[in-house]
Amino acid sequence: MKKILLILLSSSFSFMNAQLNYSGEINPLVMTRTSDQSQINLPFRLLSLDVGYTMGAIDIKTVSSVEHRYNKSESAYDLREVYLAYYPDWGEMKIGKQIHAWGAADGNNPTDNLNPYDYYHFFQPGAGRKIGSMSMATKLYFGNYQIEGVFIPKYETNRMPFGEKDFPLVIIEEPKIDYPVDDELEFGIRIQTTVGESDFGLSVFSGNDRTPSVLTITPTIDKIGQRRIIPQLGYRATTVWGLDFVTFSGDFTIRGEGAIFKTKTPLLKLNLFKISDNLYEFHQEVVYSQYVLQVEYTTEADIIISTQFIGSNVMKENYDWYHSLSRELVDFPVGEFQAGMGTPFALFAESAILINLSTVFMDDRLEIKGTAMVNLDETGYMFSTSLGYSPWINWKFEMGLLHFIGDKNDMENAFTLMEAFSHLRVGMFYNF
Repeated sequence: MKKILLILLSSSFSFMNAQLNYSGEINPLVMTRTSDQSQINLPFRLLSLDVGYTMGAIDIKTVSSVEHRYNKSESAYDLREVYLAYYPDWGEMKIGKQIHAWGAADGNNPTDNLNPYDYYHFFQPGAGRKIGSMSMATKLYFGNYQIEGVFIPKYETNRMPFGEKDFPLVIIEEPKIDYPVDDELEFGIRIQTTVGESDFGLSVFSGNDRTPSVLTITPTIDKIGQRRIIPQLGYRATTVWGLDFVTFSGDFTIRGEGAIFKTKTPLLKLNLFKISDNLYEFHQEVVYSQYVLQVEYTTEADIIISTQFIGSNVMKENYDWYHSLSRELVDFPVGEFQAGMGTPFALFAESAILINLSTVFMDDRLEIKGTAMVNLDETGYMFSTSLGYSPWINWKFEMGLLHFIGDKNDMENAFTLMEAFSHLRVGMFYNF
C-alpha cells in the first residue's frame, strides 16, 4: 500500500511540474521569375508550429505546418512530426512520426537516409526538406560512446512535384508503380564516439530506394506499327555504410562524411500463369559512393565561411536483361544509372563545390547570406543571396535571389533546365 501511495504521489508531482511549450513561424512569401517577372506558383509553408508537452523525463512533441499555394488559393495542414520521447539516465527512446538527423556536414548528408525528401522544399535547410517517418529510435550512452538504433516499419517515398510546370526537374505526370515495396521494414544503427577533440560516427542502414526505377519492360507494337517499350517501375533494395567526423584545426572546423551504397533489384513475385509472354526483367546490382568534405572558418569580422566539396561515383555495376519465363539473357541497352537514395544535390552534379557565407550587422538586426555552387563535371552554376532585416523583435523582412546558369548547347543539363526557375523571393517572418 505504501509503494502504491508513493507512485501516486510521484505521478502527481510530475504532473504538477509538467510544462507546455510552443513556438512557431508565419512566413508569407512571393517568388517571381527573373526571366519574365511571372509568379512561381508552388506550395510553401505559410505557418510552422512546434508544440511540446514535458512531464518529468517524458516529452510529447508535434511539428506541423500549413502549406499554401496562391494560384489555387488552397491550404493544406501537414503533421510533419508527432512522437513520444523518454529520457532515462542511460539514453533516450522515441516512438512516432519523426525526422531523424545523421551525419556531420551541414545540409548535404550522404549518410542520412532514414527519411525521404520533399522536393517541393528542396532549398530549405536541414529538417525543412525532409518528410517524417513512423519509427522507433533508441539511443544508449556508454562512456564516450553513443549507440543509436532506428526501426522504420512503414516505407515512405520522396515527395516529387509531378506535373508542376513551375519546377523544371520533374516528370510530367506521376508514374504508376507496378511493383510496390514488399518488405517495408527498414532499420539503421549508428555508433558515435569522441576521440580527443574529434567526433566520429559509423552507421549502417538497410532500406529501399526513395525514387522508383525500371524493373521490367514489355515491348509492344502500337496501332501504326511502331515498336514501343512500356516500362514497369518499382524500388530497389539498398544498404548504406556510412562514416562521418568533426574535427578542429586552429580556427578551422572540418566536417566530413562518406557513404557506400549497395543497391540491387529485389526478387519480384510474379505469377507465372498470368504474366505476359513478352515480359523482360532488368536486374541491377550497383555499388556507388557519395561524399562531402566541409571546411568552416569565422573571420575577425564575424563572417562565417563554409566550403563543401560534394562528390559521387559509381564503383561497380552489373546489369542483366532476361526473359521472365525462359530466364534467357537478352541484349537490351542499359541507360545511365540513377541513384534512388542519397543526398539530393547528387541530382545536379556528380562533383561540385558549394560555398556559403553569412554575417550579421547592427546588433544582429541585419543578416546577409550568400551561396555559390559550381558543377565540376560540366557547365553549371548556382548563385543565391539573401538580405534580412529585423526592425522589431520577432519580425524579419527578407529578400533573396536564386539564379542558375547552365550550358545552352546541352538541354539535358540540370542547371540548364533550372534556369527557368531563377527567381527573386520576397518574404516576411514572424516568430512566436
